[in-house]
Amino acid sequence: MRPALHTLMFGSYPLARVAPAARALGYAGAALMCRPPHLDLDTPAPSARAARAVLADAGLRVVGLASGLGRPHTFQGAAGEAELDGVRRALEAAVILEAGLLRLWGGPDGASVDDAAALAAAAAWYRRAADLGQASGVRLTVEVHAQGLASSTAATCRLIDAIDHPNLGAALDTGNLHAAAGSVGACDVQALGARVFDVHVKDMRGLANADGHTLHVDGRFYRHTPMGEGGVRNAQVVQALAAAGYAGWIANESECAWPTWDASVAAARHELGELTRIIQAARRPSPASAAPPR
Repeated sequence: MRPALHTLMFGSYPLARVAPAARALGYAGAALMCRPPHLDLDTPAPSARAARAVLADAGLRVVGLASGLGRPHTFQGAAGEAELDGVRRALEAAVILEAGLLRLWGGPDGASVDDAAALAAAAAWYRRAADLGQASGVRLTVEVHAQGLASSTAATCRLIDAIDHPNLGAALDTGNLHAAAGSVGACDVQALGARVFDVHVKDMRGLANADGHTLHVDGRFYRHTPMGEGGVRNAQVVQALAAAGYAGWIANESECAWPTWDASVAAARHELGELTRIIQAARRPSPASAAPPR
């Protein structure tokens, strides 16, 4: 497991400024936000070539593309076809960037795996997207979110199993699952199992009311925090991932808002330090496993 920077943390700054700063902090990989000023899927080839040059100069590897694709109002008809065209553009960029992973959403808000017809239509659409990705050498993921078809661990498992494609898995986002379910932990990693293709981490704390909230989910209010200052059990999740043999990248995707460039850099440094500490702790054998046999 290795830490990566999700460029959403620097969403308003040009990639030419973000990439060298990230490398100077110690990041080796970046999950790239699929919207300007980092990547423009309306012009995927020239935008991806420009991003590739910037990232190569900085010595950063692209570990995945984070798109907002996968949430048309319907997966059928013209809307579904238009969204699939978006996937094709994203895959064009992913190939140029040698990204390896493309993240999708789990359908529109309000979609549910309990709706058999909606689940079947979505699964058929995702299988087509996964076929396109496989032909391009890019794996696809559906990210857990508080809304949509992947709104819980159980729902995500049902969706991935309904899609039933070897080139598509789940993107486990600890903060999103915490907000959706009220908590996240080792049991979620165990339930998702080999479906996990990608991992993002963030932190937040619950609030008693709406005052100062940055996220609202089903009547619950949260405020995003620096890692280690909220209630998301990131250390337990990473420990469980290590035990399960996960060897991929883990991206910092903090959704706090910082007023200045210097504050953003300081936050990225903090997140890297916390995630590195968590990963290193997960690699160490537990006292029980380290004890000699009697």
